[in-house]
Parts: sequence; C-alpha cells; structure tokens
Amino acid sequence: MSYKHILVAVDLSHTSQVVINKAVSLAKSENCKLSFVFVDVDKIVLAPKEEQALHGELNTLAEQTDYPITDTIVVIGDLHIKLSAIVKEKDIDLVVCGHHHKFTSRLFSSIPKLANAVEADLLVVYLD
Repeated sequence: MSYKHILVAVDLSHTSQVVINKAVSLAKSENCKLSFVFVDVDKIVLAPKEEQALHGELNTLAEQTDYPITDTIVVIGDLHIKLSAIVKEKDIDLVVCGHHHKFTSRLFSSIPKLANAVEADLLVVYLD
C-alpha cells in the first residue's frame, strides 16, 4: 500500500520518539508527507502561552526528526474526534499512534474509538 500523508499522534512523553521513529521509517519508504499532532484531552481551553509551549515542543520534535515535517498541530478535545477531523481536512491516509499495555489502558483505551472514527489506516505501536 502506498501512503501520501502520515499523521503521527504524540503525547510529548519520552515514548513519543518510538512512535515517531516508526512513522519516519514508513514515510521514508513511501516518500510521503509526515505531520505531527498533539491532542490535549484534559483541557477545555488552551491559554495562548500553553498552546505556544505545546507547539514549541512539537517543533522541537520535528527539528530532531530526520525527515521533513509538513505540519505540527495542537488541538484540544476527544482524541478520536479531533484525529478524525484532521484526517479529512489534511487528506491523511495513515495515522500512527502508540499504546501502553497497562491496566488503565485496558479500561480506558482510546484505540477502539480511533479505529471506528478515523477514515484512514491506523498503525498502533506497542510502547513499553
């Protein structure tokens, strides 16, 4: 399968690099666009300084990546709803995200909602 635009959902933790590395290897093999997104699911509104700081963190990740990054996007809200909208708006055909195998992840995982909402391929990267 050939991809044109890959969206990487990161949580800005140290494990984000694992997800980014997987997406970069796919993007390089496909020679496609690559974008990063951070979805703040814990807030209703982001103050301008908070949004600027989050964009700064995403831009730092982008600068450290050995591949050109098309967009860095910061949004707030439900992960599956926001990613679904970005997929349609940016013509994304693959979403790459990470998943921790922890007890709370089993209870509150967003993966089933993502799989049902996002109209693109979904790659879930296992994170230790």
